[in-house]
Order: sequence, then structure tokens, then C-alpha cells
Amino acid sequence: MLTRRDERSGPIRRRVTPWRERNRRERGIAMVWFALTLLTMVLFAGFAVDVSNWYFQAERIQRAADAGAHSGVIFLPADLPQASTVATGTVAKNGYPVGGPRNTTVAVTQEPNPNRLRVKVTTDVPTFFLGLIGMDDVRMTREAVAEYVAPVPMGSPQNKLGNDPDAVDPGTQLWVNISGPQTAKQQGDQYQSKVCGGSPREYGCTGSTNDQYETAGYLYAMDVTSKGTGDLMFDVYDGVWTSNNLSCSQYMPTSVQINGGSGYTALTTKYPDAAARYSSATTAPANKYCTGDGHGSSSYGQVNTTFRFLQPDSTPWNDTDNPPVTQCPPVTINGFDPTKTSNSGRAIYDALMGSTINPNDGVLTYGETFRRWATLCKIPNGSVQTGKYIVQVRTNVTAANPTTYNPSVSTAGHNHMAFRTGFGTAGVNAVNGSNVTVSALGRLPIYANANGADTRFYLAKVLPYDAGRTLRINLFDMGESSQPGSLQVLPPAEAYNGLTTFSGCAISRDDGAGLSVNASTCTLSNVSSSSYNGRLLTIDVPIPTTYDCDEDSPTGCWIKIKAAYPSSATVTDATTWSAAILGNPIRIVE
Repeated sequence: MLTRRDERSGPIRRRVTPWRERNRRERGIAMVWFALTLLTMVLFAGFAVDVSNWYFQAERIQRAADAGAHSGVIFLPADLPQASTVATGTVAKNGYPVGGPRNTTVAVTQEPNPNRLRVKVTTDVPTFFLGLIGMDDVRMTREAVAEYVAPVPMGSPQNKLGNDPDAVDPGTQLWVNISGPQTAKQQGDQYQSKVCGGSPREYGCTGSTNDQYETAGYLYAMDVTSKGTGDLMFDVYDGVWTSNNLSCSQYMPTSVQINGGSGYTALTTKYPDAAARYSSATTAPANKYCTGDGHGSSSYGQVNTTFRFLQPDSTPWNDTDNPPVTQCPPVTINGFDPTKTSNSGRAIYDALMGSTINPNDGVLTYGETFRRWATLCKIPNGSVQTGKYIVQVRTNVTAANPTTYNPSVSTAGHNHMAFRTGFGTAGVNAVNGSNVTVSALGRLPIYANANGADTRFYLAKVLPYDAGRTLRINLFDMGESSQPGSLQVLPPAEAYNGLTTFSGCAISRDDGAGLSVNASTCTLSNVSSSSYNGRLLTIDVPIPTTYDCDEDSPTGCWIKIKAAYPSSATVTDATTWSAAILGNPIRIVE
């Protein structure tokens, strides 16, 4: 018999039970959805963590590639194997050695622009959470391109720097210059004169001190691209400083001393060409042998010039750390001042007659160096390396310690000379740039004494990949001439695309003075010693984006300076030039 409670609860229970079963089923589905959602969220969170790690690792790989390109590019354009070795080593130091657990590869290549290096780093980057779905690592690649803008070669595209009065003359119409430390800066040597005395003061001076004085002297490159026949030689013309003024008109042998008589033995008995070589004719070209050493002082000693020879090395950005050429120890040529002898009128004659002439005895005498070529370095052909030999020229060291700056050296005067290099006698006599060239590195101190008319000097080598950049030229103490002249910067004679003049040049002087400038032809007029004595002239030359030249021609990419003076002008101009392509010399370009 059913009770009332049973009667009430039976149908209700029957109605509630299905709902409870349905709730239990829905709770199961919710758990499944929650689990799936949680898994998806975890995967997305893991993906976010891995993506963040990829960005972080990509930045690390990029920095390693940048560092590798930076460190390797300085060995270009000549030494790609060394560039590759250094770049790969730098990438390894930054955490990515070749091979290893990450299967890293490093590809180093030289770009069409030979001064650019591309470094490509490829490596495996491990994942964190994506490994749960089978993605254990991601392959990543980053690359960088660095560029090295080397110092601009100056002064010569050939194997001769300066005039050659004895063999084939290169037509440069200049002499190389270096001064003794106590020579006044206003005389034209920007970096080897210690003292300033101009009024107003010369550029780069504080009181009487030259702030630009360089204890390392001047550096020249003897760049060997291939071997020729014979030993590699480096000769210097008139390496001995002789104080006989800028026009070579003082203390030179007289006609009687040259030809004999009045108690003199003729110089011609010892030097058959003495009548021409030791003539006192005033200036070149009337006397092609005249270098015009000058600016000596009774208060200071004669200028002694030291030459040091250094081998090519693996640090082309530093030209003073190269190892010495073992076959060529430093050579010091002592200067000669006739006024400090007992008889200045016959001092040069006596020095010449008293000189031993023996090029094989290892001793350089006055007669072997005054107005003559002397071989200062000879490297056997089998020992010659391709690359850049460095010739360091100084007047601030002593023969006893030729590698160390000596602040007590106190000499005054300008020593004017010329350089030539080549393989064998035939090589140094010829004008050629196919095996070896000689040029100044960044700074070129010169003396010009070719009178009047249109004189064109090789200034700097600018290659096609410098198109679109700016060449900055600095000319210190220009214009020592009896009459004002003009200067013009000219493109290479062999330039392509119809380029005959540069335009848009910015020409300024350090003191802000007004100048007579024609920017459309890169010309400066009214250049004279009264306006430019001790002053720095800056010329910024925009290299056209279409600039191109023949790199295979020895002179194909050389920019020139045209100095035009009236034909009657007397030129005795000691000046210092420098040139550089503006911008960071080592930089990432991609």
C-alpha cells in the first residue's frame, strides 16, 4: 500500500533523475572543452615564449654576423682568406662556432665592391614548448655586409714619386718633402715642423707649438701586386739635405771647380756629368737636378733623414706595427750645411771630391747621395712578398736609435727628394705601375719648383665604388709663387660617362676668409702666398653617382690638382696635402 509520501515522491523522482543524469553528462563535456582550451592556451603561451626566444636569438646571431664582418673587412681587398679566418673566429667568440651542437655554418664572401665583406651565419635555435609537438629547433640565418674605406693613395699611380732627372721622368713635377723639427710650420710642412711662428698663427697651433706634430713621421706604401724580374729595389734621389736655398743658387761648385784650374782638380775627373748635375742654375726645368733644400738655420743642426722599411703584415689598419724588412736595416743620411764649414764657397766641392763612390760597400757617402739616386733597400726576389711594404721617413730619430722618437733632436730645414721602386735596374729606371707602385699614405708633403704655366699633379686615387661619396682634400700653405695662380680639382683623364670636370665643390679656408671660388668647375682663383701662408684650405668634392673609371689602367682612377700660374711666375711651394673619403672607415652597410 502506497503512502501519501510515496505517492508524492515517485513521479517527482522520476522527473528529477533524468535532469541529474543530463547535468552529469554536461559536466563531462565541459571538462573536455576546458582541457582542450587549456591545452590550446598552453600551446599559444609556449608559442609566444618560443617566438620571443627566436627574436632574442636572431638578434644575437645578427650581432655575431656584424662583429664578424667588422673584424674581417679590414683585410680587404687583398687578403680574403685572412678576412674569412678572422671573421669566422669572431663569430665563434660571439657564441657560434662552426659545427657543434647547433650545426652552425659561417659563409664569408667578398662583394663586387672589393672593399666589402659579407658574413652569413646559419644555426639551429632550440625551442622550449614547441618541442611538445615535434618542433625541436628552428633553422635561422642572419647576415651582414661591412665596408672598409682604406687610406687614399696619394701622389703617384706609378713606381716613382717625384721627379726622375736621370731615367724616364714620370712628369709629376714635384719633390717629396720633410722638415727638421725646428723648422717653422709656416714654411709648409704641416706634420713634421714642431714650431709655429707665423702672424697670424698658422692653422693647428697653440702659441708656438704645432698641435699637429706627428712623431711617427711620414709613411709611404711600396705596394707589390706581382713579382718582376730581379731584386725589389727602393731608391732615393738626393736623400742628403744640403742647405743651398730653395733655388739651388748658393754654395754650388763654380765653373772653375767643375772644370779645373786655379788649384782645383776638375770635378769632371771624378764625375763626368758634373757640369750639368752640379750646375748652380736657379730652378727646374733650367736645372732638372735642383731639389731646392732650404730653410736651414745657424741656430740648429743639419737635417738628418732616416728611412725604415717594414714588411707587409696582417694588420693593414696599422702601418707602424709591421715587422722590419730583415734585408734592409734603417738608413740615416746625415745632412750637410756648407755654412758650418771653414769655407762655405768650396764646401760642396770638397765634400764631393772627398767621397768614396762604391755602391757595394754598404756606406752611403755625400757623393753617392747628393743629386743622385742611391739604393737604400734591396730585397732578394725570392724573399719578396706581395702586399704593402711601408717606408717610414723621419727626421726626429738618431742613427743610434732609428726606431724611437727623440724629442731632443733639434734640426731645421727642408729636405726635398724623390722615390722610385722596381724589380732590377730596368724596373726602377722605367715608369711602370704593373708590378709595384709607391705612394703616400693619407698625407703627402711636397715641394714644387716647376715654374709657371699649367702644372698637373696626381693627387689621390678614387675608385668607382666611391661614387656618391665626398672626397675631402686638405691643402696646407699653398701658393708660394711670385705671382697669384689658380687651383682646380680634375677628374681622371680616363673617367667614363663624359666626366670632364667636378661640380658642386665646397671650398673653404680655416679662418673663414672669402675666396674666389667657381664651384661649378671646382676652381679656386687668386692663390698666393700672402693669402694662404700657414692656412688650411679644405675642398669637398662630391663624387657623382655615375662616376666610373678604368681600374685596370695605372692612372685610370687618379684625380689631379691643376696649378696654373703665369708663365713668368717663379714657384717655390712647399705644401702638405691630405685626402680622405668622408665617413666611418669601417662600417656596416647591410
